[in-house]
Order: sequence, then C-alpha cells, then structure tokens
Amino acid sequence: MTDSHFSIDTPEHRAWLDEQTRLLLEFSEPALDPEAGFSWLDDAGSPVPAEGSQLWLAGRYTYCAVLGHLLGFPGQAERVEHGLAFLRSGALRDTADGGWFVTVGAADPAANSTLKESYGHAFVLLAAASAKLAGFDADDLYADVLTELERWWEPAPQMYADTWDREFTTLDPYRGANSNMHLVEAGLLAYEADGDPRHIERSTAIVRRLIGEVTAQNEWRLPEHYLEDWTPDPEYGADSPDSHFRPYGATVGHWLEWARLIVALETAQRAALGESDSWLIDAAQNLFRRAVADAWDEDRGGFAFSTDWSGNILNDHRFHWVIAEAVGTSAVLYRVTGNSEYADWYARFWTYAAEHHIEADGSWIHELDADGAAASGTWSGKPDLYHALQATLFAQFPATHTLTHGLSSGARDQG
Repeated sequence: MTDSHFSIDTPEHRAWLDEQTRLLLEFSEPALDPEAGFSWLDDAGSPVPAEGSQLWLAGRYTYCAVLGHLLGFPGQAERVEHGLAFLRSGALRDTADGGWFVTVGAADPAANSTLKESYGHAFVLLAAASAKLAGFDADDLYADVLTELERWWEPAPQMYADTWDREFTTLDPYRGANSNMHLVEAGLLAYEADGDPRHIERSTAIVRRLIGEVTAQNEWRLPEHYLEDWTPDPEYGADSPDSHFRPYGATVGHWLEWARLIVALETAQRAALGESDSWLIDAAQNLFRRAVADAWDEDRGGFAFSTDWSGNILNDHRFHWVIAEAVGTSAVLYRVTGNSEYADWYARFWTYAAEHHIEADGSWIHELDADGAAASGTWSGKPDLYHALQATLFAQFPATHTLTHGLSSGARDQG
C-alpha cells in the first residue's frame, strides 16, 4: 500500500478507514444469537456456542452496534435493541441476587462463572450509556447498572473493587487496575449521557491514584494488580503469565489505553468540575513514550504484550487490541498536541496492523508471534470487535470526547 493509505488526514486514508469499518461490522454479523446474546466467533467468523454467553462480549457488541447505527449501517439498530434486551433479562442477568454473571452456557462447566465482576459490569454501563446517548430507550438498564455498580465502589480509596461472589456476601481481596480503567471509560460516556459530575469525580479519583501517584512514581510502568489495601502486587500472576485478564507483569497495551482515556478526562473535568488536572496531557505522552520505548520492536514491528518492571520483555506475542489502542492513542495525541511525531507513529502502527493483523475480509487476527505469524496461547478465534472497530474511528472525531458523542453530535473531524 502507498503511504497515503495511512497518512492521518488524507482522503485516501479516510476512505480506507471507512471500508475497514464496514468490513468489521459485516464480519461480526453472525455473532448475534437470538437466545444467548452474542456468540464468540472463530477464525472464519462462525459462532462458537461452546464458549457460552460472556458478559464482556455482550456489553462490547451492544456498544459497537450503537456506533454502527450512528454511522448509518443497516441492521445495527436491531442489534442494539437485541443487546439491550439480552442485558435486561437474558441468561447473564441474575434476577435473584442482582448483577450480571461472568459466563453462562459454556460447554466446559469449568468455564462458567456466577461470580460478579466489576470488569464486565463496566461494559454493561458502556452499552447502556452509549445507547442512551444515541437516543435508544435504555434508561432502565442504565439506572440498573449504575445502582449495581455501587456494590463495588470503595469510598475510602475511591476505587472500584473487583469480584464478588454470586450473593454479594464475600468480596475477593484482589484489586485490579483493568476494571477501573474501563469504569473510567464508561464513566466518561455516562457523564455525556446524563451530565452528572459524579462520574467525572470518580474517574478523576481513580486516575489520580493509579496514574498520578502509582504509575508516575514507577517510571510510567503501570502496575495492574493490587492487594486489598491498594498496595501494588507486582508478582501477582507469575504462575499464570498467559491469563486473558490478569496476566503477569506490566501490560503495555493498557498504558496506551489509559493515555487515550485521560486526554478525554481532562476535557470532561473542565466541563463537569470547572477545572482540570493540567498534568494529564503530559502523563498521556509519558505513558505513550514508555510503551514505545519498552515494547515496540524496531526490527520486526509490533508491540510485545508484557514486560517486567525494568522494561525487559516477558511475552513477545503481538495482540490485536494493543496495536489498535496504539492507533487510537497516537491519533488522539496528534490532535491535542499538534506534534507530527504522533502522526508518524499513527501511520507506522496502521502499516503493521494492515500487513500482519488484518485479513482480506477485514477481520483481525487476534494473536501473532514476534515474527508476525498467526499464533495462539492466549486468544483463539476472533471474538472481539470493540478494539479494532474503534481504531477505524479515532482519527475522524474530536479527541476530547467519546466516539458515541462525536457520532451523535455530527462532529466528524475532517482534519
């Protein structure tokens, strides 16, 4: 491909992005399951019922359908309504004890879980808030998930806890950054949906602690895992380094994801609170620089997945969501700083993704080895639309709001 395919503001690149958006939405169409919400998809895009219904996927697919609807793609409104209905009363909703289960209906009984995790609930809020903002009748689900999330909020540390048992009687001592990151993300959308500054107050408290205190004092390497008192637990997961959601070491892609989110938070703070944390834009740039310095492979391209606390590579596989987040963060930082270095990185990231992750049908291979060949170990199939779809949109809308806001307000950024 020519360089103009990936130059952030050229008409050719915008046309290419639009085509990638269309292909991703089409590839995901078989995921809709009339009875089980949304299915895991294999490499060919066929449903895998044996994986069961998973809360994080149901929330993400519903959110993506909102974006697809706002982009004008046919059938996406029906997918939104399907997702909202499933989240209201489907198999994942616990009508007895409240909240939503992690996974039900999997063929392997060990894969099913009636635990209640704040991580999955973050995506219920993301789906409900985006649907509400886009004009769907989602007020009931929105109010429901906000009420449920109060069970996880810990007023003293001003953070969200991670995992309850089914009856909400026993709270696991584990604390995690990942669920809090996605609750910041959902909180930004919730503020746009209802204007309540509490969402930004909580997101600000989370970011000040995890980024402004812990990460800034750790050479911008973000600890993922914490003890019950929110002391970092850097050796957590050493016995399960390939875990989907709690991997050992420093997860580089999350540094990029946090960087993108805190840029939007700075704008939301000014709107909701009348002032902002001026250090957030510098922090976003520091997170980006640390990710590139520690994990970008200059010779083979791509980001290694994880490092130790000195920047040495632990897992050198390339995951699709990491390069997708790199695309988004470089676009956002280019918009807010005007520094052409970020536009250059944006083009480099898309070049790697197009050459290694993106297939002819527009779907993304979820895991590669260090040489860019398809791999497994952590991921199987292509279940996740959310990261790749957003990557095709970030350069086209203002960096300081959510994509749902940009689409619903008609604020497409023409560069």
